[in-house]
Parts: sequence; C-alpha cells; structure tokens
Amino acid sequence: MEYKTVGTKWYKCDLHLHTNASKCFEDENYTHEKFIEEAIKKGLDCIALTDHNTGKNIDDIKNAAKGTPLTVFPGVEITCTDAKIHILVLFNPDKTTQDVEDFLLLKMGLSRDKFGEVDAHVDKTISAVLKLVSESNAIAIPAHIDEYNGLSLVAEQVKKE
Repeated sequence: MEYKTVGTKWYKCDLHLHTNASKCFEDENYTHEKFIEEAIKKGLDCIALTDHNTGKNIDDIKNAAKGTPLTVFPGVEITCTDAKIHILVLFNPDKTTQDVEDFLLLKMGLSRDKFGEVDAHVDKTISAVLKLVSESNAIAIPAHIDEYNGLSLVAEQVKKE
C-alpha cells in the first residue's frame, strides 16, 4: 500500500556539526565515512558542516554522503570581532569547500592561517557579518545563543539591528 504525505513533512536535522577540520574536535578514529554513517544511524535527514572558520572537509563529507538519503549543507561557524559571538553560516548544498573558503577569505577577511582555529575571529561586527551573509545568498543562524559566545549576551541595540 502506498501512502501520500498530506500536510507538513518533518525532517530531522543537525545544523551545527564539526569535523576534524576544527581544532577542538577530538576523535582519533574519525573518518568521513564514519561521520556520515553516524548521522544516518541517528536518523538525521540533513546536516550542516559548520567547522570553526574553515570549509576544509565539505567536499569529502559530501562525497561520503553520495548515494545516501542524507542532505549535506556546506557551512562554517564564524566568530565575530573580539566579542567572540558565533554565527553559523549555511550555504546551498551545491556549494563546495572552495566556495566557503572564498567567502571566508574575500568577504570575511579571515586569513588562511586562521582556518580551523577556535579562537580566530573576523574583524567585523555581528551586523556586518549578517549583511555579508545575506548578500552571499546564505543563511545565518546564531550559535549556542544563550551561552558564552551566544547572541543573547550582546547589547539590545545590536540584537535589534
């Protein structure tokens, strides 16, 4: 018997995932294939790779996900100015490691030697980062909003902007 979906269809997603491209990642047995297997095992329909200040593993993870039902969104976790507020930036699934790294280099002004560093930050305000994300046809999501590095800790005027 075939069922047709009527109404809303829900997807299980994790939009804030790190790989070993982030220096804070600790798993000596990491492989791209195991990463994808674990996401599928957890019942995820889509994931976003949001390593700290790098797009290094995006192409490899997308290749590992080929032939699976998992959708992979390329992304990056950016730290804004020295205030250390973290913003997740998600791109269309057709974007590549090169696209994300070009965004970091050309739009965010982050030097390549800072890629993957947890403590690296772009020299832009939260508002400036959000504007550049929007102009790049990407989506910005505040990371760990109510913790250290979260958007809830910034001034009310910045939140309004």
